[in-house]
Amino acid sequence: MIKEPSIDDLLKAPDQAFEVLYNHYKIDFIAFARKFSLKDDVIIDIYQDTFLSFYENLLNGKITEFTSSIKTYIFSIGKFKIYEHHRRSSKLKLIDQPVNPEITVDHLDLENEQLTEQEMLVNRHFKTLGKQCQLILELFYLQGRTLNEIKGVEHYENTDVVKSLKSRCLKKLRQLVNS
Repeated sequence: MIKEPSIDDLLKAPDQAFEVLYNHYKIDFIAFARKFSLKDDVIIDIYQDTFLSFYENLLNGKITEFTSSIKTYIFSIGKFKIYEHHRRSSKLKLIDQPVNPEITVDHLDLENEQLTEQEMLVNRHFKTLGKQCQLILELFYLQGRTLNEIKGVEHYENTDVVKSLKSRCLKKLRQLVNS
């Protein structure tokens, strides 16, 4: 365990202080990042990007004091960068075109299909959601509309509002199905 340098120490002798921190936390970070199913070369790239962000935050004055250990701060940046990497390299991309714009929940004949117990639960609880939630989830998941398209069609202020609403509705549906 090393004694972590202060912000002043990092600013006075950044090369030396950062090299010590970089080398000291590298093995722990690699072990941590392997839990996210990444190859070692990708992990090293993320680790280097993490330290660059840490360095830039320090020089730009974004860090004025540490409310946690430097290691915790570095790992939180790294975790964000890992998630960002997964998001960028995800094989699941949002589609820009509707799957089938004519399909709505009303058009699906779910009662006559062979549904699993889980699908029947989702169907039953979906009908108990408010009309706004039903519409948002239908537009996004069944019709494949983008958040931006939903914003325009339903006249929302911005896509963040739609994203938040979709998230809350999906969370509510999950809670209903799992209760």
